[in-house]
Amino acid sequence: MLKFLHAADLHLCDHMALFTPRVAAKRRERHFAALEMLFADALAQGAQMILLAGDVFDTPCPDRSGVARFFGILKELPVPVVIAPGNHDYLCEGGAWLERLPENVYLFDRPTLGCFDFPTLGAAIYGYAFVSEHMKAPKLCAAKDLIPGRVSILLAHGDLLSPLSAYAPIGGGQLEVSGFSYAAMGHIHKPMSARKYGRTTAAYSGFFAGRGFDEIGAGQALMVQIEGEDVRTTVLASAADRFEMAELDCTGAITGEEICARLRHFLAERSFPEQTALRICLVGAVGLSCVVESAALAVLGERFALFEVRDETVPIFDGAYLEKDPTLRGAFYRALLPRLTAADTETRTLAAEALRLGFAALSGREV
Repeated sequence: MLKFLHAADLHLCDHMALFTPRVAAKRRERHFAALEMLFADALAQGAQMILLAGDVFDTPCPDRSGVARFFGILKELPVPVVIAPGNHDYLCEGGAWLERLPENVYLFDRPTLGCFDFPTLGAAIYGYAFVSEHMKAPKLCAAKDLIPGRVSILLAHGDLLSPLSAYAPIGGGQLEVSGFSYAAMGHIHKPMSARKYGRTTAAYSGFFAGRGFDEIGAGQALMVQIEGEDVRTTVLASAADRFEMAELDCTGAITGEEICARLRHFLAERSFPEQTALRICLVGAVGLSCVVESAALAVLGERFALFEVRDETVPIFDGAYLEKDPTLRGAFYRALLPRLTAADTETRTLAAEALRLGFAALSGREV
């Protein structure tokens, strides 16, 4: 039986441009701490090796102190670590991968398929390296070319989903004839269930730490166990800082102060960690005179690393009355009516916001 950790897309030393320099520096430090915790968890569960499927760093030439920190962490591990550079951290002159590697670290350094054999573990790891930002479809081996008597694993940064990808597209047919027991993939950040291609089980480990609101919740890696033909994967959650999104139903709110009160209660009830990058979407039907005070809402989220509030509420209005209203209010409503009833959600949302702010201005209120 072979057990190992499969991780990818760590994106260490990311500039984290969404945050202030001070907050970004602290998040990068916690990123490394979370990685150490992940390795400790994997070892505690019996991992015999660690496989990193590319984009370990966010750039091919990251900060030298970050590179030293990473290799220092690997050096202390009691198991071998195998790395296949990806499109973000591709192998290049002056890059991170040309530093002196710890003795327990094995790096694929060519765009053609190579192999590291571990006889004592009964495993052979096959893989390649990106040497530029893009890569054509890699040529994989056939089952007859594998080292006999080994659990054969492909470690690859590439795209199993798009045959026209500029990032090492790999076809399912290639895996079917390869004879690999497992393909440890990187590049696709969205976690997805393992898939079978012939006798090969292929899986993406998912993102390790979210880098935007398109990667919400806990990051992850995979613990993989192979025994004969049986391949099992188990998710290991990352302790890295998170991006989170939540909806707050504001239905029935009459004033901006009421929305502030609801948000205050919501945040107290949910207890998001201070390191969270949080986006709150306000939804529901609210009073026509209800104007969300952005500054007042922002104060409620000052303790978070990043705090955004999106107003997606819609105003409650008497359309039948406003259609006949001879005043400027009626004219304004009728001008916006085609957009208020548009099929596109974004158009309706913008029109509702314009209607609310316009009515507030016509009533002499600050907007």
